[in-house]
Amino acid sequence: MRLRLLHLSTFLAALLTCTGAMAEPPTLHWQVPLPAGQGWRIVDLREGKGVRHEEYIPRGQGVEDYRERILIQRFKAPDMSPETYLGHIATGLAGHCRGFTTSGLVAGVREGLPHATRSAYCGTFNGRDYGYVIAQKVFRDDDHLFVVEREWRVPGFFVDATGMASLNFGSSAEDEALKKDIRQAVRWLTEQVNPGGAAPMPGAAPAAVPTAPEPTLQRARRKP
Repeated sequence: MRLRLLHLSTFLAALLTCTGAMAEPPTLHWQVPLPAGQGWRIVDLREGKGVRHEEYIPRGQGVEDYRERILIQRFKAPDMSPETYLGHIATGLAGHCRGFTTSGLVAGVREGLPHATRSAYCGTFNGRDYGYVIAQKVFRDDDHLFVVEREWRVPGFFVDATGMASLNFGSSAEDEALKKDIRQAVRWLTEQVNPGGAAPMPGAAPAAVPTAPEPTLQRARRKP
């Protein structure tokens, strides 16, 4: 039986609570076109107290030992811009990572809505033997934020003094595939994740319709 791993979402949920999660539900419900290339299944769907939270992982990966994940969140944050939110998350995450850097902050306005996109690299998380690569896009819609995150859980890696993440895990083919996947994810966030549910690019998978998550058994928690 696999031991329960500490999820990054647990940490992010705590930060989310601090950003004004107790709010009325947003008026817009965008349907996000999930990335092409593999099937995604929804494993967590929660809505209440003004917050909507969805989690997706690829079919064939387990809830406790996933390697990739997509988070979609909607919540009220009347005094926070997309850039400020990304900075808030980065500051909090950096305190839990040995080796941390960010790259590619791009801000703009789409259909009158401010947005920002950025990637973050966490070498090792809370002393574990794994780290995270995270690509995020945030929209501000009136007094709500709409957040889409693509996340990879990878073996621990180093971040050098110049802020460069060393994503080299032994196999050049696998390393190159991961880097390509990250570049494609940033393109997906930039080109497909847009207000009003923009149509997917040719060959992209259609947006998934949320269904009840698959039941999972409670497992023992790994000691820190």
